[in-house]
Amino acid sequence: MNEDFQTFLTRQQFVDAVALDFDQYGRQPELFRRIASLVLGDDFKRGGAEEGKAALIRRGKHLGFEAVDSDVLGFYLIHALETLDLDAASMARAAVLVFETDTCPGVVDGESGVWIDSQMNGLTCRRCGNCCRNLDNACAQEDVMLWERLGRKDILAWVREEPLPAGDRQYRIWVDPATGRTVQPCPFLGETPGERRCFCMIQEVKPLACREYPFTRKHARMTGCPGFGPENMSVIAADDPEMG
Repeated sequence: MNEDFQTFLTRQQFVDAVALDFDQYGRQPELFRRIASLVLGDDFKRGGAEEGKAALIRRGKHLGFEAVDSDVLGFYLIHALETLDLDAASMARAAVLVFETDTCPGVVDGESGVWIDSQMNGLTCRRCGNCCRNLDNACAQEDVMLWERLGRKDILAWVREEPLPAGDRQYRIWVDPATGRTVQPCPFLGETPGERRCFCMIQEVKPLACREYPFTRKHARMTGCPGFGPENMSVIAADDPEMG
């Protein structure tokens, strides 16, 4: 594993990351079945003859098996990961399947977890603008605080605050201040005339989600980023000041 691209996930962070993966990419039937085989053991069987059912699961040793589709299996796996006492080695094996990368168990500050290799080495930004057209519009509070501190009313005008239970709140970006609707592409996406290359008009203060994209090679593939293609030797490097 490349130490420059490693991230340590505690047990809870691992479960949260798996849940995010399942939510982002929708149904991944074969992945769900492979994870179920690893996590559920004898309480899992691959789907039978019933059409549309991905698997058979048993919710307790004294209960019978029930046929479930991919959606139910995915939800049940997150529940299982939250409640079962998986050791770090088992988490690492599951992480290999989910994130499609090198992993290894570890301990940080006395808490066991798993090291994940993001495999971001070799990424080359093609300045195609695809990520700016299709990224989720979630926004970190840290981004909003930065824009407020800098007085960037031009950016803040496109931010919407949404209340959550228990007094929490979340932020959505690129919400048209005139219509209240989320827009795509990003309103701060620019394009160089005649070159078919895009650039970010708020590069120095762009959202955290943009700065960290595409997170992993799997995320790049699932969201259409061409940055790991074999043709990348001839294109602009990932540290390009206008996009990467």
